[in-house]
Amino acid sequence: MTILVAGVDLTGVVVTADALHTQTDTATHLVQELHADYVLTVKRNQRTLFGQVKALSWAQAPTLATARDRGHGRAETRTVKAIDLAGRTGFPHAVQAVRVRRHVKDLRTGKVSWTCAYAVTSLEVEQADAVRVGALVRGHGGIEAWHHVKDVTLGEDACKVRSGHGPDNLAALRALALVFLGRLRQDTVPDAIRGVSYEAFTRPLDVIGLH
Repeated sequence: MTILVAGVDLTGVVVTADALHTQTDTATHLVQELHADYVLTVKRNQRTLFGQVKALSWAQAPTLATARDRGHGRAETRTVKAIDLAGRTGFPHAVQAVRVRRHVKDLRTGKVSWTCAYAVTSLEVEQADAVRVGALVRGHGGIEAWHHVKDVTLGEDACKVRSGHGPDNLAALRALALVFLGRLRQDTVPDAIRGVSYEAFTRPLDVIGLH
């Protein structure tokens, strides 16, 4: 992380990152040297911190925000709770812990599942309440979902192009394709691809506005 942000002015910026970057040196560098804040995902790769955050009194904490969405064949309910850490972890500059709990119902099968995502942040309650921190966590999840679609649906990881500007050019084309496919408002990207492929010589041109 410190290499990635070298030379970038992050003063006053809130940096979100997945669990790979939930490291003490990263948190210290962001706050003390770059004068930024952070929202960092907490998973089991940071075993001690994960245990401390998971063991907090979440059942007693009030639900501070609830959001509901429908789309992509799912109905999703998210609840957000936040707890003042008050020195209960040794993680640098962490002042709040956040839990985002997701209940997801598959509208096709009726199957219901739930997950919990934890994060720590250097943002004080006065700077960001649970609603804002929950939105930051969800926003970062959207970035990860974008990369997942590129890797799984569009085969980016399996691509064997390695030389010259080829990888960068193909990455840009995949990103552009996802933007256009998103305009079709199908439940999933594979559904959109199938819809376009039914008339392969005309529908792709319609999608990008060429006739």
